[in-house]
Amino acid sequence: MKKDKLKIYIIEVLLIITLLFALFVSNTINKKILALIIFAFALIIHFFIKKKARRSIYDKQVTWLMSGFGIIYLIAFYLMGLYFGYYKAPTVFGFNTIINFIIPFVIIIISSEYIRQKLIFQKGKLTSVLAFIIMVLIDLIIYTGVYDISNLDDMLAVVGFILFASIACNLLYHYTTKRFGNKGVIIYRLITVLYVYFIPYIPNVYIFFRSFLRMIYPYIIYMVLEHTYSKSSYYSPYRSRSKNVITTSILFIVLTLLIALISCSFKYGIIVVGSGSMTGTINKGDAVIFERYDKKVIKKDDVIVFKKEEMKTIHRLVEIENYNNQYRYYTKGDANKDIDDGYILKKDIMGKVKLRIPYIGYPTIWIRDIFKY
Repeated sequence: MKKDKLKIYIIEVLLIITLLFALFVSNTINKKILALIIFAFALIIHFFIKKKARRSIYDKQVTWLMSGFGIIYLIAFYLMGLYFGYYKAPTVFGFNTIINFIIPFVIIIISSEYIRQKLIFQKGKLTSVLAFIIMVLIDLIIYTGVYDISNLDDMLAVVGFILFASIACNLLYHYTTKRFGNKGVIIYRLITVLYVYFIPYIPNVYIFFRSFLRMIYPYIIYMVLEHTYSKSSYYSPYRSRSKNVITTSILFIVLTLLIALISCSFKYGIIVVGSGSMTGTINKGDAVIFERYDKKVIKKDDVIVFKKEEMKTIHRLVEIENYNNQYRYYTKGDANKDIDDGYILKKDIMGKVKLRIPYIGYPTIWIRDIFKY
């Protein structure tokens, strides 16, 4: 192994170790300190790695195009808020916000993209792979500051929203930087990250929809760039292009339906069964699709989904009591000897079970078992 390659690997591994440590303390680490760390590594890479990136003739065009994509992303995101509603931004634009958040994030994004550009133009696939891991870790640190990953539900949110979305985004950033330079990526990231500090209201979009948008949008951008600037795309057979469009459309529809079910924000929702209280009717590891409760008639013996003390439960309705003009609902698991303690009210009912899908929920159960405290 040449000394130059070894030098690059050592720098990359040290940066990965540093970022992994920062990730575990992302709730407490100061963003200014993180910015200084990434900036310091950018300087190290600048002085120790001499090979420069190739300049693309399309860099200005792609920079403007990526800026437009960033604005379109925000428009799409805020249009989703027309359905889901909005909430007030936790940080208000001001001097402290500029010092503590905006400037550090600008340094983090610019420095990380400089690191990306330097590393992906070095020889060897391992260098590029390690660079990709570094960029995903930086993205994780940026976003995990708002989550408590010691909590299982938030950990799953981090995995679903941040990790997979970061992988999709960084695949696009790697491709764009390699083909057209990093200016467009920097501007796109600045637009899609810093808006929360400038706009006083943020769409209250369910986390799975945000995840879906961040995962599918990079692919759309990639398709546009590839079609516009790849010479081979103009000579591709019509059948091949049609097949790609059909495959993408099917994938888009399937993902949309899946996200809609998981979010429980529309007529139907999906939930994984994590206990054996309904064994025989619905088993542990099954997933059930339920119809959302919208003041419809709920009858005795219906299997319902309800929330009690922030816990989602699937049990059978065994008794309905009218007490002082207020309906009380009593439930029981089919495999349990006794009925559940207490009762639930209409506001606690999420929906009525319509369909059982055996076994597909086991991956979720395994994850819960692994991270059980």
